[in-house]
Amino acid sequence: MKKILVFLLIVQSIFVFSQKSIKMYPERKGDTLTYYADNQEIYPVSIVFNGQPEVENLKKPELFKTTQIIPAKATKYKVIYFVVNDQKKGWKLKKMPSYKSYMGDITIKNYDKNYVYDLPFRKGKALWIHQGYNGSFSHQNENSLDFIMPEGTEVLAAREGLIIDVVQNNNQSCPTRNCAPFGNYISILHPDGTIAEYFHLQQNGAKVKIGDTVTKSQPIAWSGNTGWSSGPHLHFVTFLPSATADKNRVTVKTLFKTGHGDKTEYLEEGKSYARGY
Repeated sequence: MKKILVFLLIVQSIFVFSQKSIKMYPERKGDTLTYYADNQEIYPVSIVFNGQPEVENLKKPELFKTTQIIPAKATKYKVIYFVVNDQKKGWKLKKMPSYKSYMGDITIKNYDKNYVYDLPFRKGKALWIHQGYNGSFSHQNENSLDFIMPEGTEVLAAREGLIIDVVQNNNQSCPTRNCAPFGNYISILHPDGTIAEYFHLQQNGAKVKIGDTVTKSQPIAWSGNTGWSSGPHLHFVTFLPSATADKNRVTVKTLFKTGHGDKTEYLEEGKSYARGY
């Protein structure tokens, strides 16, 4: 009984600072000790351990992977299990490595580079790209786009996917980084594992909620001017989740259908793009 109590205290101290979306816990059955994880989120969560477990009189029948992907809404996902070597001797889990968790699947390297996105606004409109990929104002080393968009313009989903995050309670903005935390946005998880974010939305301007599945060109929000912004616009970025890159993401360039739908291109800073489809 004393051994089990000490073990549980160790477990609690290890995971007290872990992300709330992941619950990690052990279960002992006979001579086997198994670690499970529950993922409460609607998207996959990546966990990265900082090393290997240290044990005494315990063996690992399977290789312990320091990077593991916990599927969306998974319960009792097996992370690792140990088996007692010699039943006549005492055993001990000396140290279980700590870990960090990340939204999405950080192991994805191949995504659909040829996918063609719709422009995120209605047919009949033409909007300018104020700041493009690797822009000098706030897009340094980032593949993101700023569409000059009057407040209250209907924002459409450029690609189909799952709504995994919505923030719409903010109502302030300024042209400095200090206001970055006050931007309203929507995040959409695409079928290939990339994630798109639509920023600077109007307060209470979301037309969707977390858990919704949206189709391409479906209205999702009203544009605004919240957060780090020098004027009304829509900030659009697509990225792959990462454990090592800046902001835990690797931003990617995206192809768009322009004109009457007969042209596919990467959008460029300083140019206007019309949607005729």
